[in-house]
Amino acid sequence: MRIKNSKLTLYIFSIYLFVFISCESEAGIRPPQEENMSLEDYESSYNIIQGEIFDKYCISCHIAGNPYAAESGLILTADISYASLINKIPNNEYAAGDELFRVSTAGGIQGTNKSFLIEKINARNMEHFNTHAGYGSIMPIGPLYLTNGQIDFIWDWISEGAPETGQVADISFLDNIERYDPEFIPLKTPENGIQIHLGPFEVAPQQETEFFYFTDLDNENDEFINRVEIEMRTGSHHFILYTYPEIISDEINFEEGVQRHLRNEDGSYIESVLEIMPYQIFLTGTQWPELDVYFPDNVGLRLPANTYVDQNIHYLNYTNESIIGEVYTNLHFMDSEPGYIAEILQLSVIEELFLPPKDTTTIEKAFMFEDILDVYNLDAQNINSIDIFQLFSHAHEKMLIFEVFFIDNNSETDDTLRYYCDDWEHPPIKYYGEPYNNEGIQILPNEGLRLKATYYNWTDEAIDFGFLSTDEMMILFGYFYTQ
Repeated sequence: MRIKNSKLTLYIFSIYLFVFISCESEAGIRPPQEENMSLEDYESSYNIIQGEIFDKYCISCHIAGNPYAAESGLILTADISYASLINKIPNNEYAAGDELFRVSTAGGIQGTNKSFLIEKINARNMEHFNTHAGYGSIMPIGPLYLTNGQIDFIWDWISEGAPETGQVADISFLDNIERYDPEFIPLKTPENGIQIHLGPFEVAPQQETEFFYFTDLDNENDEFINRVEIEMRTGSHHFILYTYPEIISDEINFEEGVQRHLRNEDGSYIESVLEIMPYQIFLTGTQWPELDVYFPDNVGLRLPANTYVDQNIHYLNYTNESIIGEVYTNLHFMDSEPGYIAEILQLSVIEELFLPPKDTTTIEKAFMFEDILDVYNLDAQNINSIDIFQLFSHAHEKMLIFEVFFIDNNSETDDTLRYYCDDWEHPPIKYYGEPYNNEGIQILPNEGLRLKATYYNWTDEAIDFGFLSTDEMMILFGYFYTQ
């Protein structure tokens, strides 16, 4: 695949710089944890609960001498846990008043309904639990609740009469590692638009997961997007929707519904995934768990008929437990064609980016009216203004401050600060003009933007542009339209 137009090649390559493999460190893949005991090696269902749940999640508090254990009267170490649970009345006066046992051996629905343990661990039924104000908190105390599979396994064991011996609960329940996430609420389907759903998928302990997922949007006609919503589960680092240039889209032959991971298990990159990335065109994305972008009235981002998108997700998990990743995206459509077509703003600083070791460095570069339009092959002779309505920066861990100044056509006035960022991991997304209650950014001929970034390189080696977080970047993104 070759792109003959040099300006388009530069544009697509520059967009490629936005791929957030750049946000990974060389230490991104951690050594594997010690292997866990196989479930089949346990002698009984209760031994599985003890070894895989109580020992890993509960005994840090429910152990002799701990004030939490003293308050609850419950010790869950292997030598005493079964006797502490079975048919014992809870210390919690509200649960005792409701005639619950810590664990009932009645079996069936009666046994699960009468077991306080079920109430205390069933985070996915939080709405029900909250009706019992005196029951305390769901256990274990966050941020990681038990998985849905662990809850179901304990539920199954109690419904079978909660025996101390014998394999009575279905081990396959434990394959479900999804957890209740109080911050994640799936998006409602838009009335006029498309919803894309990715996941749920597992993110293994002590590593990062990043992959691409080719998806057909099934839009039969050209549409214009005027609002984008994104909602991600906890642990996300970024999510991006990419498209591909029409001149090569027919040559791309990705299988739908397949996770194309960026790295092998040893942390090395997969060449077949890397080689297509220079052709990807950023459509929308975020480094925040939630995004809700409204475009200005009468402005829309064109979505050509029969569009395929590549969903790119990056999750970081440096805990000792697997977590679940999941993303919902809503693309809201306009009822009619807009008066102005949105363009994707992208300004990159590459050659000038050099950071000497053990030093603070400030880098500046101006992009004037013609420079901005030239990136997108837009004819400056037929355009009167560039109207910017969104800006956000992208840099890596050495960045201290990223600023954007407006350059007017009066040499006697100072440039005006319009964007400021001092958090490289979560850069603010700023909106300008109507209806955002911020002064708009309109760039006329002989005007432009000046990017200024300050870095501190604390290492012993010089640093320049690169894809790792131990390298650096200096990029400004956003949306604009022309008049």
